[in-house]
Amino acid sequence: MSDLKRKLIVSGVARSGTTALAELLNSHEGVCVGIERFKFQFLLRQNYSRKLFSKERFFRFEPQDTNLRPDVRPAWVETYERMAQKWDDALIVGDKVPDLTPILPDFIAQNPGFRYIYILRNLRDVGLSWQARANRTRDPWPATKDFAAACESWSTQYAELKAYLDKPDRPDNILLLDYDRMFAVPDETERTILSFLDLPQSAAMRQTLEKHSAFAADRKPRKMNAEMQAVHDSTDKAAYDALCQMAHQAELVLNRDDE
Repeated sequence: MSDLKRKLIVSGVARSGTTALAELLNSHEGVCVGIERFKFQFLLRQNYSRKLFSKERFFRFEPQDTNLRPDVRPAWVETYERMAQKWDDALIVGDKVPDLTPILPDFIAQNPGFRYIYILRNLRDVGLSWQARANRTRDPWPATKDFAAACESWSTQYAELKAYLDKPDRPDNILLLDYDRMFAVPDETERTILSFLDLPQSAAMRQTLEKHSAFAADRKPRKMNAEMQAVHDSTDKAAYDALCQMAHQAELVLNRDDE
């Protein structure tokens, strides 16, 4: 029964809003997306098997799967309890794991029937988020993963993704979402996601989208210091700009097809 469910993988550069996107998707009655449920399987073991998404395996948490297990991260207990309640009737199941870019081509090659959503976010916000976590002494986030490291990872991953999507045989089952537009234009975001995933409208998802949109609108932009600004300005943004253009074009097509 579970193998008939459509599979979804959500990714993006770390600190790009993948968790917010997963929360939005999980608010839909027909979607169950794990929170880095199998990141060790994907990133360390190169295990991309669809068997991981059977109900029995998905809710059998093992140390070699992830460090975000409900038994060690109580914050996620309620999230997985809600998934368990709606799993049998869910239309889509999957996982969100940041930094899949290097393995994404192999993942898609092994699972061409999956759908993929990749979120894009501007360098300033990604870099400042990395730095904020690097500054926290009690945060397991490494101190070396600072603003400069974020710039390097950001530019490398987007260059790799663009090179992959520029190929003539690029897959048509990957959706790019621009974080800066995602919550700024909620109506278009809702139509784009529902159209791409072939999902019906959901009042709960709409409510969650409006909550995130209000939060984004009220959020005050953080500032970079001079050193950060210099690194930011010297980082190549051409691939990111091109990917954002791809995202906007896909949004137009999906919204037009939905009319």
